[in-house]
Amino acid sequence: MIATWVCFYLVLIALFMTFLAPSAEGCFILLACLLASPYCPYNVTASG
Repeated sequence: MIATWVCFYLVLIALFMTFLAPSAEGCFILLACLLASPYCPYNVTASG
């Protein structure tokens, strides 16, 4: 089950990286949001 989700996210990241290849910050934002990082600009639970 976990392997299925990991594979799904790897394919999803590969697809997004294909579309966002010219912009490195796009890949960083995508990875930050997928990993629930505080650097994600779309994090609605962040204080401030």
